[in-house]
Amino acid sequence: MAATVVGCSLSACSTTGGTQTDTAPPAAAVSASQDTQDAEEAQDTQDDSDSDTLVIALDKTAKWNNGIKAHLSGFGRGTSGEYASPSGKAYLAFSVTMQNDSKSTIDLSMVSLSCPDGADEIFDTDAGFNGVPDTHLLQGKSQTWKAACVFPKTAENAQIEITPTDTSGSGWYRTAIFTGQVQ
Repeated sequence: MAATVVGCSLSACSTTGGTQTDTAPPAAAVSASQDTQDAEEAQDTQDDSDSDTLVIALDKTAKWNNGIKAHLSGFGRGTSGEYASPSGKAYLAFSVTMQNDSKSTIDLSMVSLSCPDGADEIFDTDAGFNGVPDTHLLQGKSQTWKAACVFPKTAENAQIEITPTDTSGSGWYRTAIFTGQVQ
């Protein structure tokens, strides 16, 4: 059931047509949260403990022990367009890159992306915020897509969560919690 809810929340929410208020979000400076690990340790973090989560600085790469990696980059702020869902909201935009160095294919449509403080993800086809791609990621391949979350203009602390799944039957991975400051 969780997979169905995730799939529904990440698809069928975008609309076509319309205008975008901020077509190119201005770059936002990102820094690691003080409660995250240091840069070298965060880069090498692997899914080898019993914890349900993996805490990563916003500008670092989450790495699971089977070879799956996730990285956030290109942070920027803007306001969603008239035909976006939701429309007219301040947002934090970023790119998500998933790298599959595992031994099985990943169904990207099953990747869960959660925004700061449970805020809505922005779906705006004009700005390229179309949600998680509805495709499979083969071994040795990577895929990058744009995402945006409702994020007030005065907010600085971001927490973005990504949870991939394994379609070979072993289920959900640990959740990578990307956290840090956004200027």
